[in-house]
Amino acid sequence: MEDLGGLKAMFLHAYANVPHNSRDEIIVVVDEKPYTWNTAYFEIKQDSSLGSKILKTLQELKIL
Repeated sequence: MEDLGGLKAMFLHAYANVPHNSRDEIIVVVDEKPYTWNTAYFEIKQDSSLGSKILKTLQELKIL
């Protein structure tokens, strides 16, 4: 499994390329709760435990 720093960089690069009007779309469901690009960005930037779960889930889904 890739380190979280590398996954975070990959996510931030992908986020930067998502059109602004698409950032409110759901990209992942963690613990039965949906998260949009914007919510995921906030959690990942804050290095929260939820952000780590989001990154790991995105990797498992081969989005990252």
